[in-house]
Amino acid sequence: MWGRAVKASVFDDRRNVLGEGPTATGAKNELITWVDLYGKKVRSRHLATGVTTEYATTEDVGFAIPRVNGGEIIGTANGPLLRDPDGTLHKLPTREDVDGYKASQVVRWNDAKVSPQGDLFLGSMAYDFKTNAGAFYQMRSDGKHMRRLFGDVTISNGLDWTVDGKKMFYIDTPLCRVDIFDVEEREIKNRRTLVHFPESMGMPDGASVDAHGNIWVAFWMGHAVRCFDGETGAQLEEISCPAPRITSCVFAGDNLDQLIITSASEDTDLEEFPEAGFVFTANVGVRGQKTALFGA
Repeated sequence: MWGRAVKASVFDDRRNVLGEGPTATGAKNELITWVDLYGKKVRSRHLATGVTTEYATTEDVGFAIPRVNGGEIIGTANGPLLRDPDGTLHKLPTREDVDGYKASQVVRWNDAKVSPQGDLFLGSMAYDFKTNAGAFYQMRSDGKHMRRLFGDVTISNGLDWTVDGKKMFYIDTPLCRVDIFDVEEREIKNRRTLVHFPESMGMPDGASVDAHGNIWVAFWMGHAVRCFDGETGAQLEEISCPAPRITSCVFAGDNLDQLIITSASEDTDLEEFPEAGFVFTANVGVRGQKTALFGA
């Protein structure tokens, strides 16, 4: 039985068509970065100063993960690409290189995250949401090698790891569940289901795992982020959000107890939900994990 309900407030009021993939970096985890996927923008806001930035991408962008030495790895639809702090772009292995066939403008990158071992795990989906048209991939931290881990994915979404790196959580949205993999060095295996969600909750989207190994899941058409026990799947918390299409979340701040939450405005009645597409924040009283940076 879950306990208290917390309400999120507005953190950034720039409306995103499809806000996704928030990260928190800096000495105090104070620089928040996210993408407006269909708006073709990478945006940021500083927790303490409120200073904002943004830059445009030439394609839809599924993720933007900060790099160890500055810049980001960005999941442009037909990328990914390395972006230097001055905006210079560098090509990386693509799905076409790995899969052996071209799927330009049919399939795009969606969610991605860096593992405790430093590898980038990234998933794809079809623009028309075709069942099992996507796949899940792993890129080594040097950015030179990428491999396909498995196919038959519809909407590759939330993923994260326990603090010890021994378990990886994964969401394929239409399955309405969270799965767990065991991690052995750089291999994932033994996929099984942690929790299956009823339709009344909405559709599971992005996610983050806290320092206790529990998973916080954003719910598309669910108006909320909900926390589930990483061992039993029992619901522990709920963060109520003032928009229906909640997409992802990340822990931020000096104590990593501030949850930053992205949302989407597409297909939403803005008179009914005037804050749809904004980025929200909630103090959850639970310590999360730092955003892992990409090494290349």
